[in-house]
Amino acid sequence: MSGELATAATTTRRLGRLDVQVDRTATGCVVTLAGQIDDQAALEAVAAELPVERVGEVVIDLDGVRFINSIGVREWIGLLRRLDARGARVTLRRCSEPMVHQMNMVMEARGDATIESFHVPYVCDVCGGTASRVLPVAAHEQALRARKVPPQPCSECGGAMQFDDFPNRYLLFLD
Repeated sequence: MSGELATAATTTRRLGRLDVQVDRTATGCVVTLAGQIDDQAALEAVAAELPVERVGEVVIDLDGVRFINSIGVREWIGLLRRLDARGARVTLRRCSEPMVHQMNMVMEARGDATIESFHVPYVCDVCGGTASRVLPVAAHEQALRARKVPPQPCSECGGAMQFDDFPNRYLLFLD
């Protein structure tokens, strides 16, 4: 996929190794990112191209982000700042583990965005299987504030999967 493809409400483009899809909604846009956020991902340009009259609410789906480097973090922060300067209310949906790690290391990598949901690494106590599951913040808000991550059933053996990281470190970005 190269260049830009447009339909009535959807625009898709490739920025180096990153696919960017923008779906216009009645209240703003849903921006879906997939691939690598690096030196080729000119994300500030994406913010500038969002329709001015409809920029209101911007939901950014980060489920497909598999890698982000230091230059990518700079691009990401630039995107958030540009959206903030345009008065957008930003919500981050399905934050991938690489994005969670960056938001934990670099305070500006979250900006003023609201976190709707994020990936959580799990390991099964019974079979040793691992999985990354999406956890909705609102449904688990009280537990997350207490730095507790709810167990999940293992899709392989049915056993109890436990959080596979340190809660005080992994959940910092929610503060």
